[in-house]
Amino acid sequence: MAAHALSGDDRAPSALGVGSEDGEPGAVAHPPRRLLVLAPFAPRLDATHGGSRTIAQLIDALARRHRVALLYLRATAEPPVDDALRERCEIVEEVAHGRRGGPVRRTRRRLHLAVSLLRGRPMWATICKVEAYAARAAALAHTWRPDIVQMEFHVMGQYATALGGCLAPRVLVQHEPGALAARDRQRSQGDVATLLHRLDARAWERYEPAVMAGVHAVVVFTERDQQALAPLAPRTPVVRIPLGMIVPDRALDPLGHPPPSLLFVGSFAHPPNVDAAVRLAGAILPALLARHTDLVLYIVGADPPARVRGMAGEHVIVTGRVADVTPYLDRATLVVAPLRLGGGMRVKVLEALAAGKAVVATPLAVEGLSVTDGEQVALGETDRQLCDAIGALLDSPERRAALAARARAWAVANLGWERPVAAYETLYASLLDG
Repeated sequence: MAAHALSGDDRAPSALGVGSEDGEPGAVAHPPRRLLVLAPFAPRLDATHGGSRTIAQLIDALARRHRVALLYLRATAEPPVDDALRERCEIVEEVAHGRRGGPVRRTRRRLHLAVSLLRGRPMWATICKVEAYAARAAALAHTWRPDIVQMEFHVMGQYATALGGCLAPRVLVQHEPGALAARDRQRSQGDVATLLHRLDARAWERYEPAVMAGVHAVVVFTERDQQALAPLAPRTPVVRIPLGMIVPDRALDPLGHPPPSLLFVGSFAHPPNVDAAVRLAGAILPALLARHTDLVLYIVGADPPARVRGMAGEHVIVTGRVADVTPYLDRATLVVAPLRLGGGMRVKVLEALAAGKAVVATPLAVEGLSVTDGEQVALGETDRQLCDAIGALLDSPERRAALAARARAWAVANLGWERPVAAYETLYASLLDG
């Protein structure tokens, strides 16, 4: 089948949870469905991890209109689903995995990962392959009888065949193409890329088409991801539904607090964020310091590797994980996202726009967003272009405040969950009718 697009940008908004056959207000609403959602970690509305937070927000929005059962994997150190989301869902269950063990157990796990790689299963997919989870998913599919099974992230696509005789259509939400991300990991490693990275990239190239062929539809967030994934399983429709975002009631300080500061936020378990942080601290900031001598860069996010931590100094502050990004976002003069690797949508960019902050980014960092350079964001591709855009906004508080105000207005008009929910409902209806 050809790739499809059900972009929220192309549909008129409807009231939250009131989807319609054509996405237009006043049309006949879709009937409530039973949705079984499979997730690789606990969705939380207050999570520091963007994937966890966006899954939680989508489930929260869908559960206002449909009956939702959530089954998720939970690692030892992870918090569970938050109480607000638990109350919204009809069923919430977790299956533990990844418990710590002694040296013998860790060695066995490494050997298991290596063998799985040689068999064409990526490491993250192997970590998320839990027999108890497969059994519980099959039991829920049998007893709860969902209309739709929705699997969040490619690693959960392996459970499409574990649902027994369940006839519900399977929807796989690809937050980021797996093979693309694996290649980015290799690129970010450069000449020191290990055999493990190379094997993992090859495993994704085998695994991803197989799981896509085993579902009835794949959801992606951007046109670029749609074009990358559609050829991998030509008989499976690839549908584009951009992310939504809960927009806060009030904007943060559009100018930030002195001294002038740049903010980069991201989880450093994600290689594109490592590359962007190193680029920002190593190439872009030094060029800016020649004119803005008191400028400070804040690099905020969990698990910064040694090469990011090693850049900390007088003008670079590396915080590691923080309980709440909001104070850093409020204080920042500019939010900067110089990404040049990766796929999907950047949750931190969405949140900065929704908070009414001026954002300087690469075109890749705003993929999936209908924003315009100079209107809602300032864009640059090269280091020089990014430096020029940042410098111009540092020099002009008036331009910075105006850009932040337009970003906030755009977010209020475009970033709610109404359109994505309507697009998901249209997809569900098309699969069930088909």
